[in-house]
Amino acid sequence: MSKILVVDIETSPNLVYTWGHWKQNISPKQVVTPSDTLSYAAKWLGEDEIFYGENRKGNDRKIISDICALLDEADMVIAHNGDRFDIPRIKARALVHGFKPISPFKAIDTLKIAKREFGFQANSLEYLLNILKCKVRKGGHKKFPGFVLWTECMKGNVEAWDEMREYNILDILSLEELYLKLRPWSTLHPNVAIYNEDQEQENPVCPKCGHTHMQYRGYSYTSVGKYHRLQCQGCHGWSRTRFTLAKTNKNHVVNAVN
Repeated sequence: MSKILVVDIETSPNLVYTWGHWKQNISPKQVVTPSDTLSYAAKWLGEDEIFYGENRKGNDRKIISDICALLDEADMVIAHNGDRFDIPRIKARALVHGFKPISPFKAIDTLKIAKREFGFQANSLEYLLNILKCKVRKGGHKKFPGFVLWTECMKGNVEAWDEMREYNILDILSLEELYLKLRPWSTLHPNVAIYNEDQEQENPVCPKCGHTHMQYRGYSYTSVGKYHRLQCQGCHGWSRTRFTLAKTNKNHVVNAVN
C-alpha cells in the first residue's frame, strides 16, 4: 500500500531594516535575519501518531532533517498550497543545510484540487473547513492573536510556543479531513492502486483510495475508444478501465493537434 504523508510547516518572518511601511523593495543588505522554519507537524494518512518538531533556538537544521526523513518514506505528500509554499520551502532549507535531495514523491495539493474542481468563493484552508462543515476546524489564536504568536515565539515565549504546537497539529488534523472530502472529486489524483503489492488481484482497485469494492456503472467514451466506467463504494469516486472494450476501428479519426 502507498504511504501518504500529511504535512504542514510554520515559518518565521524575515527580520529587516526598512524606511517605510508600504510597498518596500527590500535588498539583501537590509535583511538582518532571513526566514526559517519555526515548526512542523505531520502524520501518515489514516494513522494516529503525530510528528511534531520546533525550532526555538533560531536553527531549523534538526527539524528540516526530521521532515526530510519523513518525506523520504512517503509515496505521496498532502499539503494545502504545498506546491507553492510548504514543499519548496522545505527543499530550500534542506539545500541551505547541505542535505542530499529528497527521494521523489507525488504531491497532492488540496488548494489546487479546490481551485480546479470547484467554484468556491475562497479556497483558504479555514474557509473550506467551514463551508464543508468539517468536524476538525482550524484553531484560532487564543492568547496571542495573529502575527503576535509568531513574534512571541521568536522571543522565546513558552506560552506562545505551546499555542504554536496546538495550532500546527490542529492544522494537519483538519487538513486530513478536508483531503478525504475532496479526494473523490479529484480528477487528477495520483493512482494509489499501482502501489498495491497484490498485482494479481482480480477485482479492480480504486485509483483514488485503494478500495477494492468497485461497481461497474455504464461506459466512458474518449475520442478513440469505449471503456467500462466504475464507482468506488469506499470513497465514491469515479474511474474507468484502462483498455478499450473492442478493437479500434481503423476508420476512426481524431482531431489533428499541432
